[in-house]
Amino acid sequence: MADQRPDHDARPDAIRPAAAFDAPSHTPVRHANAGILLEPGRGRIVVRAGGVVLADCQRPIVVLEGRYPVRYYIPPEDVRRELLVPSWETTYCPYKGNAVHFALAPHGEGGAIAWSYPVPLRGMEALTGLIAFYQERVDIDVDPSH
Repeated sequence: MADQRPDHDARPDAIRPAAAFDAPSHTPVRHANAGILLEPGRGRIVVRAGGVVLADCQRPIVVLEGRYPVRYYIPPEDVRRELLVPSWETTYCPYKGNAVHFALAPHGEGGAIAWSYPVPLRGMEALTGLIAFYQERVDIDVDPSH
């Protein structure tokens, strides 16, 4: 499948949608199970749902995992946790472990928009307690100039 990402905005201060952002190219923090690559993020990540800011972070961990979309794992102190409620959904990744999921507060309608690994498997400890959002369900902007 051809790369269909739009050309990047030439302005250095432009915020780009996450899908159009190239992952950081500096040396990775860790090479882990099944070709999963964890890198320190550069720039600023802002997550919104319906125009409301859910997270604003300048120190995410970027996770590259095969053909999956780039994922940004954000420290919980950079997430407005009062806007999230635990979801009934849980998932298991054979490389990262059991994930808990979160939906929008107050009642969680619309399903999970984020997840976290409270106790990830060995080799993925850097993700402990960090929160990742589904780019398919929220808006994630990345400003690499920060």
